[in-house]
Amino acid sequence: MFGTLAVVYLFLGGAGAGAIVLCSLIDLVWMKQPFGTAAYVPGPSVASRERIVDFGFLVGFLALAVGIVSLLLDLGRIDRALDLFLSPSPTLLTLGSYALAALVFIGACLALVRFIYLPDVPRSAVVALEVAALVVGAAVMLYTGLLLQTIGGVAFWASPLVPALFVLSSLSSGTALLFAVSCFAERDSASVRMVRGLARADAVLVVLEAVCAAAFVALAGASDHPGVRESFVALAEGNVALVWWFGFVACGLAAPLVLEAVHLCGQGTRVLLGIVAILVLVGAFCLRFSIVEAGVHRDLELEPAVEETYAIPDEIDKTFGT
Repeated sequence: MFGTLAVVYLFLGGAGAGAIVLCSLIDLVWMKQPFGTAAYVPGPSVASRERIVDFGFLVGFLALAVGIVSLLLDLGRIDRALDLFLSPSPTLLTLGSYALAALVFIGACLALVRFIYLPDVPRSAVVALEVAALVVGAAVMLYTGLLLQTIGGVAFWASPLVPALFVLSSLSSGTALLFAVSCFAERDSASVRMVRGLARADAVLVVLEAVCAAAFVALAGASDHPGVRESFVALAEGNVALVWWFGFVACGLAAPLVLEAVHLCGQGTRVLLGIVAILVLVGAFCLRFSIVEAGVHRDLELEPAVEETYAIPDEIDKTFGT
């Protein structure tokens, strides 16, 4: 149902959307970077703070693009994806695909306007693109979780906590991409304040993600549904337990939270931020991999008949072949 490349898409799609959303929010609320003829700067922005956001948009766009390629490779037939656009229908998969395509376009525009001199693009046009990026980016982050939740036949994925987990993880992953970019930028007072603000925000996201993950596991463990129980066992102590407990919980939650606390106490370095970025991204991938793997790799007879519990949307069935 879902291969490794599809998990890569869920990971990169969320991380790329998170980075674009955060960069848009930073510029709209704080930086308010000028554009147009009067604000001409050759190449990327000179100021360190602006440079981090510039490259944040670029990295977010590249993550989305690679994620889409991974999804297409997983599908194996590009005509399946083209059907969503050539013969659209009001389904979640179609809406999510349009949102993903729109965010790729918006991300490309926001990256280009920062790296190429475009004197006819005023600040107002960039603001409009960034507002659109906030809305569409939020839809893409939510969609990566809803895609799992709404696919019938796997009750383990039907929890409303799955989309919540994916949204929180996407925002944290986007923050990690900005941490990674900041390691290559010169440090000044403005950029240090911005990175410290991102560290505080990510610490909150990590705590919320931990609470959501604990609730997800607790509800799965308390479920009477045989399929959910079997998936819970696989996640808690079975074939994906190492990925969940070490890859996600330890590397993706506990370790980043401790290191961000160290950073906020005034002991932060570029190396420390780079380590946090790697740990968060590893944890985000492990979150998606373990939830997908626990849901699909077990005896199918444990699930009730699909038609008894779910109605699989035709569009999802046609695309993924479920």
